[in-house]
Amino acid sequence: MSCKRVPVLFLALAAAAALAPGCAGASSRRVDPRADDDLGGTMIDSSDVIAVTDRAAADLSQYLLASQRNDLVVAVATIRNESVQPINTALLTDRMRDQLVQTTSPRVRYRATEHLDDVLKERDGKRTGALSSSGAKKNVVGADALLSGRISSLSKKYEGDRADYFQLGFQLVDAEDGTILFSRQYEFKKIGDSGVIYQ
Repeated sequence: MSCKRVPVLFLALAAAAALAPGCAGASSRRVDPRADDDLGGTMIDSSDVIAVTDRAAADLSQYLLASQRNDLVVAVATIRNESVQPINTALLTDRMRDQLVQTTSPRVRYRATEHLDDVLKERDGKRTGALSSSGAKKNVVGADALLSGRISSLSKKYEGDRADYFQLGFQLVDAEDGTILFSRQYEFKKIGDSGVIYQ
């Protein structure tokens, strides 16, 4: 084989490999996150996150806006996951909080609990003169109520089939006396293939 034919043969093989099935790279498409996908499985997915937070935020907004007070402060805690699924609960916490802010502000204010340490450092810098200030406020706002949530589950499987029942509960607790002001459970059950891998 001549030296001139080697590059031609090499290019032909490279082109054939690029056109072979599975070698051209994976394709993707945008889909509606509110719609169920066709991948199967029984765990919590995007449509469940959206449906539950929509319902919970609507119910809680109705409760908060019915209050006679116009100066309520709510501290939102990260939702606890006690289910079988390793899910990033910030997906639910953030979506729930954002909807509440949009529907109930300014009558209800929400304390950024996850940023409290940074807020205190910023205040200290202003008080000591290390940072400029447009006007000091007396105290970091205290919460009138604490909003918490929990994911629980019950699962069973047989051979290749699986069933998962989920409860997503939200509670609003009075920050002074500890009484429950609002409590509601949102539940669903899914049956499917236990072979689906979740990440």
